[in-house]
Amino acid sequence: MGENYECSDLLDVKSEWLRGYVVEMMKLGKAPRTIHRKVSAFRTFVRFAKRQGWIEMDPADSIVLPKLSKSVPQVVPEHAMRELFDESVFPEDWRGRRDRGVMALMYETGVRLSELVGLNVDDVHTERCELRVMGKGSKERRIPLLPETMKCIESHIQERPFHSRHLFITDAGRSLYPSFVYRRVRHYLSLVSSLQKSSPHILRHTFATHLLNRGAELAAVKEMLGHASLSSTQVYTHQSLSRLKEVHSNSPLDKRPKE
Repeated sequence: MGENYECSDLLDVKSEWLRGYVVEMMKLGKAPRTIHRKVSAFRTFVRFAKRQGWIEMDPADSIVLPKLSKSVPQVVPEHAMRELFDESVFPEDWRGRRDRGVMALMYETGVRLSELVGLNVDDVHTERCELRVMGKGSKERRIPLLPETMKCIESHIQERPFHSRHLFITDAGRSLYPSFVYRRVRHYLSLVSSLQKSSPHILRHTFATHLLNRGAELAAVKEMLGHASLSSTQVYTHQSLSRLKEVHSNSPLDKRPKE
């Protein structure tokens, strides 16, 4: 921008120059996120300059930026998740039952990684087949568990050679930590899926999307995810609509000859 407007001092930048700069980037085909990032960097400098008393007005206040496209979360296909739990991919020992329990909880309940590593044995109610989760802002929610998942978790607790109040533990008997869970998730998803990014949060996305694809109400999914508002949950409806369009486009009805 300095070359076009003969400006070498950021304090001298004018609003019309910034508007022209944004238009020029759009003409060059720059991605909206790139444009937002560049303008954001300038706004960060402006906030600093205001605190120092160097300027009073923000020349970027009147800038209209291009709209950002909403990114649709990646999810694991349903057939891949069925394969994960139907096939014998988990070792037949307490570690394997731990791994199966971890994967099942994240997929069947949508718990966040931070919530998972914070779970204790007391958070599982075996008679009601229910899991107590402490979410953001110390908000408690209770999520039903499948009997098979409950049985797997109980077996893990009974068979492990370490006594711990934590629901899941590492091979060395310590409480779970994020990088350990990341490695386990990446390993198991790589056996059934070709997704480049295989993180615990992918399983949360997958949980919500599969529920909505199966006809679950948005409000119910919101409660299970522990979202504060429906707007946070609605991002998953885009994935569901995309799936509906895909199914429709592959439908035999869509392949009928045109009259």
